[in-house]
Amino acid sequence: MYDVDPLMIAVGMIGSRQLTDELLSETLEKLRIIFPHLGDQVISEVRRQLEGSLGVVMKAGQGLHDGDIAPWVQDAKSSIVWEYWRSYVRQLQSKGQALDVIRVLDEDTDNVLTECGDPRKEGPWLSKGLVMGDVQSGKTSNYCGLIAKAADAGYKVIVLLTGTIEDLRAQSQERLDEGFVGRDSRQLLRREKTSATIGAGRFRTKIPNVLTSIDSDFLTANKQVLGGIPLENLKEPVLLVVKKNSTALGNLVEFLDSQKDAGKIQVPLLVVDDEADNASVNAKKDDNPATINRLIRELLQKFSRTSYVAYTATPFANVFIDPDLEDLFPSNFVYSLNAPSTYRGVGSFFVEGGATASGVRDIVDAAAILPYGHKIDHPISELPKSLQDAVDVFLLSCAIRDLRDEPLKHRSMLVNATRFSSVQERIAEKLKEYLYRTVEDVKQYLAADEVWQGHPPLVRLHELWEEHFADCGKSWDSVRHCLYDAISSVKVVTVNKNTEKAERLNYSAFKDTRLGRRVIAVGGLTLSRGLTLEGLCVSYFYRNSKAYDTLLQMGRWFGYRPGYEDLCRIWADPQAQDWYAHLADVVAKLRFDIQVMHANGLPPRKFGMKVLAHPNALVATAAAKMRHSDEIEIKVSFSGAGVETPLLPADGATNERNLEELERLLRELPTNFAFERGRYYWQGIDRSVVSRFLGRLEILELNPHFMREMETGQRPLLNFIANADLEELEKWDLAIPQGSADACNISLLSPISGRSEYLRPRMRQFEKVSKGTGFLRLNKQRVGEISDEQVGLLVDEEAIAAAWETKKLADPQLGKTIPGWFYRSYRKRPLLTIHLVQPAKREPKEPKVRADGKVIPPREMMDPADIEPSILLALSISFPGYAGKEETVVYSLNKVALRQIGLLDEADDDED
Repeated sequence: MYDVDPLMIAVGMIGSRQLTDELLSETLEKLRIIFPHLGDQVISEVRRQLEGSLGVVMKAGQGLHDGDIAPWVQDAKSSIVWEYWRSYVRQLQSKGQALDVIRVLDEDTDNVLTECGDPRKEGPWLSKGLVMGDVQSGKTSNYCGLIAKAADAGYKVIVLLTGTIEDLRAQSQERLDEGFVGRDSRQLLRREKTSATIGAGRFRTKIPNVLTSIDSDFLTANKQVLGGIPLENLKEPVLLVVKKNSTALGNLVEFLDSQKDAGKIQVPLLVVDDEADNASVNAKKDDNPATINRLIRELLQKFSRTSYVAYTATPFANVFIDPDLEDLFPSNFVYSLNAPSTYRGVGSFFVEGGATASGVRDIVDAAAILPYGHKIDHPISELPKSLQDAVDVFLLSCAIRDLRDEPLKHRSMLVNATRFSSVQERIAEKLKEYLYRTVEDVKQYLAADEVWQGHPPLVRLHELWEEHFADCGKSWDSVRHCLYDAISSVKVVTVNKNTEKAERLNYSAFKDTRLGRRVIAVGGLTLSRGLTLEGLCVSYFYRNSKAYDTLLQMGRWFGYRPGYEDLCRIWADPQAQDWYAHLADVVAKLRFDIQVMHANGLPPRKFGMKVLAHPNALVATAAAKMRHSDEIEIKVSFSGAGVETPLLPADGATNERNLEELERLLRELPTNFAFERGRYYWQGIDRSVVSRFLGRLEILELNPHFMREMETGQRPLLNFIANADLEELEKWDLAIPQGSADACNISLLSPISGRSEYLRPRMRQFEKVSKGTGFLRLNKQRVGEISDEQVGLLVDEEAIAAAWETKKLADPQLGKTIPGWFYRSYRKRPLLTIHLVQPAKREPKEPKVRADGKVIPPREMMDPADIEPSILLALSISFPGYAGKEETVVYSLNKVALRQIGLLDEADDDED
């Protein structure tokens, strides 16, 4: 070990210069001169860390605003002393943060602060906005920078609202202590005069007032720290980090009432609402709002000059707020942050060809031990083999990371397999037993050169090392000799409402220990909201939530893994992997919408409709909003949307009737059709023809966009297609793809040959579903193919491909394949694609063999012999964009209906 860290010396030598290959080589050569005894391994490690931290590309975000607030920050920039901000920048630099990241952080926080309103401007005024970032992407760094700048600019009271969990609040307080306060908040709250500087405090003399600490949410007694001085007389700002809890928020509102004689408090307030889609959004009737929502509104009303900034990675529920009410809708601005090139999000893991997709493994053996529909008293008799393998891989990764001399000592594994705290405890007990046996075997036998080969658990460890880490740069012998030291302190902890304080993750208590905090964390909701698992390397995820916001938040493995990205592994149910792959498209489309709206100068009010334009945003919003209410109205715009029917009737008679309706349609269509890209294709069909055809089909309401209104029994989507006053919907394109199946008895009269051309269905597999459900589910719940979206486009394909390549440069998380939604953005007319589907054999494909040699068996599909219909009819509808002419449809749904269609899931009554 060295008294001076070579990495920090290298960071200092590079300074503010942009990292290039030449500069990197020059710096490493100088390191060899300064430290002549450094070995090649250490130099290689420094190179890897520099590339992972300084060699980062990042771009500033984009936003929407209503234009009510003038761009005051640029005018005031030279006159404000940015002491809090500059100390925060120096703190980031001392930790090796990339220059490009700091530059973009400066630009982003300037843009957001501008929309917050000038605190020097006399009131009254109120600004409400939303900042959207990726899960685990650095939103905390952003709002810490915003808070620092707000303090410099003149905001006097700053409230950070965290999630509903004390662990998360304490973690957020700790980060603000380091990035803004510059002191240990516990010492300040105890009014200790000798508190040492930490973090950003090392680079300045100012100290803000703090009324909460790592150990204490806001209590009425905390106000004593101010010594009776009114808020209006304080020189430095006041910070409160408060969880969204009725007691803590009630205490704060009561304290603020004591600060005003009459009217409102005359100092500017900034409220930063982290995880703003969690608890903040009103889920009750407007005249009787939920407690947390009501208290946040009351907090904003206590001050004459107020800015409210919501931060979230899943904004579906936030933009669902009625903008006409005195609520928390982001009426003034919406700002979308970009993640650095080193960020690994949903596309990196779950899109084919993603940067870290090779680290994902299937869970295929858990259902018998832990069924998805298990109850609170479900026993755990054993661990799935896949979970045992995941634990062993985690233990191996700990040793490899130690051998790499990784600066971060903390090591974490996540196990999220049940919503029930009691079942989590039972899983944890089995994990403790398994971990104890494994560690004892490692301690007794593994280091001995020959003895370990006679112990099957250790032989399995070796097999897992060969499968996962044979090319990690460390030999099996080096790993097995240090494995016991690396894993001897690993502990299984449960992270839920019942967790004792001493058993919490509490990474900070271990920051000065040799090995740091090493945990296998078992939990549910508590592990799914904002909480960061330090050094997370292995995740075991076995949950069946269908809500997009819930799925994204559960993905604690998203984020940054500098120096150990190649070691990270995720075990997940194959169906969940499909959901995440689809989510990658949803998130990319969401960002694209913001870019388009930004370019067109559209206000936040329009963003709410654009978010809901996603055909699957319905799922995300409904689940988030239905936790406490009995009924909900969902507004959906279909501008630029794609709609499919992946759930098809299971009985043959219904499908036969649908096929008869197709034959009836073909008799109505003009005979001058074309054959393009393996599809029969019609242009310029009157909407009335399409509307009548869709109205006659028997389409399952389990397909969300074909639901009926509860009161009228009508299908709002079909009413929209038939009646919307939109020129873009007057004429339709229609396509019928041809597949590889034998020709069916439905034919077209070819205008070229004059002969009947019989249609050929596509061969498709169907996922296994429970008997008696009444429906069939297409594999991966996908009806069409991406190439279907290319039919009828008037823009050259090369131009579209070039535009996608340009977009990928701006967003490294995007995949190689152009997604369907991007093609739809070029569509001028709506496209109806009619799919004829013939059930395919159960296992038409060979098992997959990954690069590591592991064989992945085919997913469990239905046998065509068990499917009554021989040919089924499915639909895809692609709508063009019609910005500025949004029409909406309304669904009224109660909890029963939502559960039936899968929009209300287990998370809505999560025991946590």
